[in-house]
Amino acid sequence: MLGFLANVIEQLDVALEHLTKCDANNARFGLMLTDNIVELMLHQIAKDKKNELKMFSYMREEFKHTAALEKALGRPFESKVKFAKVLGTFLDEIAESISILHSLRNEVYHVGVQHEAVLPTLAIFYFKIACDFLRNYSPQGLGWGSNQRLPERAKKFFSGHSSFPGTTEQYQLACVSLGEAAGHVPSSIAAVLSQHMATVVEQQDVYIDLTATGGPFQTSRDQSIIDSQAWPLAFSEEGRKFTRESGWPGGSVLDHVVWIGQNYPLKFRQDPIPAWRKQVESLRREKNPHRALKKYHTFMDQTAEIREKLEDAARQVDAYIEEQIEHHLLRKHFPNLPR
Repeated sequence: MLGFLANVIEQLDVALEHLTKCDANNARFGLMLTDNIVELMLHQIAKDKKNELKMFSYMREEFKHTAALEKALGRPFESKVKFAKVLGTFLDEIAESISILHSLRNEVYHVGVQHEAVLPTLAIFYFKIACDFLRNYSPQGLGWGSNQRLPERAKKFFSGHSSFPGTTEQYQLACVSLGEAAGHVPSSIAAVLSQHMATVVEQQDVYIDLTATGGPFQTSRDQSIIDSQAWPLAFSEEGRKFTRESGWPGGSVLDHVVWIGQNYPLKFRQDPIPAWRKQVESLRREKNPHRALKKYHTFMDQTAEIREKLEDAARQVDAYIEEQIEHHLLRKHFPNLPR
């Protein structure tokens, strides 16, 4: 078990090295390393409980969370978090932050460019949460084999004889030291996340303006929101199913799109920018970093689909404008071209 603790410290030290470079690419590595350490520890907590129940029959009889324990010993990360909550390992808001930050791991791995502006801050926040969580772990017992070797980075934190090079207390002090070295500033969470969220909102405002006024037919911002959803929906399987089941009277493609926009229960029917700006201000005023993260994540998650549709619609209008400019220049230089 001492070897496990030493490896935890080794990985934390590597993660910290990346995080202190304060750029998005290193933050990505640091966040993934941190998340891996948290997952390993959550799994170890479940294993410890399993072993404890095997050893003491009276505990097995009193224990009411066997199903949760078995799930925690499986692969899903969320089951491990839920079981740790059952044991009272951490508060609900910390568990929720861990779950959110874990969900970002795959996002930053595959589409991390969407989070580059906030990655360094969030990665340091996750690291601090991890260090606070890890330092509270106290194993049921320590063991060390004669053929084991202390990892190089862990030697900075363990000072015992080679026959038994460290203690639980040294492990816990290492977690504290590494957590402090990250330099997490709680107020930075709301500040950085609200700034990024504001940038996202203002970009959507530009998209809405463009789709409402830049196409062949000008329309209102509210109608632009409806159209941005109705057009892709009309050509999707979901839209075709709705059409079949809801009594579309028939007509042209445009008629179909208009009918979809009027009858389908679209998530957004009005310009969302004013409400989104209020959410930005609410996030900016948030003092609790865990609540700030939740507000940011909820907004980004709940608006992801409409933001993608608005961007696609704006891209099409932009292509139309470029086409009109090219056509105008051709007519200017070659006035006899057929229309």
